[in-house]
Amino acid sequence: MRALIVFFISVFSSLIESNKALNKYSVMTSWITLTPRLREGLDIVDRIDSGKLRLLASRICQNLQTSVEGNVFSPSQEEKLSVSLELNKTELSLLLDTTTLIYAQAAYHVVKPALMESDMKETFALQHEKADVLVQIWATYAKSIVDELRQKSIFPVQVTEINWNLNVQSSSTVVAKDMRPTVTLQVGLTDTSSKQSKSSLTIETDKTGLLELYNNLEKIQMQLDSLK
Repeated sequence: MRALIVFFISVFSSLIESNKALNKYSVMTSWITLTPRLREGLDIVDRIDSGKLRLLASRICQNLQTSVEGNVFSPSQEEKLSVSLELNKTELSLLLDTTTLIYAQAAYHVVKPALMESDMKETFALQHEKADVLVQIWATYAKSIVDELRQKSIFPVQVTEINWNLNVQSSSTVVAKDMRPTVTLQVGLTDTSSKQSKSSLTIETDKTGLLELYNNLEKIQMQLDSLK
C-alpha cells in the first residue's frame, strides 16, 4: 500500500508541476517536450545508420501495436545491437527509450505524420534523413498503435469508487475568517493485474489543490477524448 501511495503522490505531483514553468532547457511542442535527456537521445539517433534506424523503429512500433508487455529486445539481442550500432549499453538504452517515447507520445496525442515531420526537422533539428525514417515508420504503424492504445489501460490500477468529505478547521472557535476548509477524498482502487485485489487511497487537500487537480484532470480527459 505504501508503494501505491507513493506512486499516486508522484503522479499528482507531476500533474500539478506540469502547469508551472518548464525547465529552461526544455522545449515544448503540442505533443512532446524536448528535455535535455530527449535531446541526448536524438543526438544518438543522428549518429546511427538510417537503414539500421528503420529496422529498429519498425521493431519498436511492432511491439507497441501488440498487447505484449516487457522489453522490445532480449538481453542477448541488445548486446548484438550494441555491437552493430557501435553504442555502449547506456547509449543503446537511451536510444531505445527515446524512440519508444516519440512513438508512444505520438500515439497518445494522435499526431499526424506531417506534424511529426515538422517538429522533428524544425523544432528538434533532427537530421532530415533520420526524421524522414521516423515519420515513414510512424505513418505505417500509427493506426494500429492508436487502435491498440484505445483497447488497453496504461496502468493496471483502476479507480473504481470515490467518496469525499468536507472538513472545516479553525484556529479560533470565534473568528469565522480563520476557517480553513479542506476536502478529504477516499479513492477506491482495483488492481486488475492481481486478481482484482482492492485497496484505497486517501487524499486531503485545500481549495487551491483541488482546483489544480480538477484542471489537470480536465486536460487528461481532453487527451483521452482525442483518441476516440
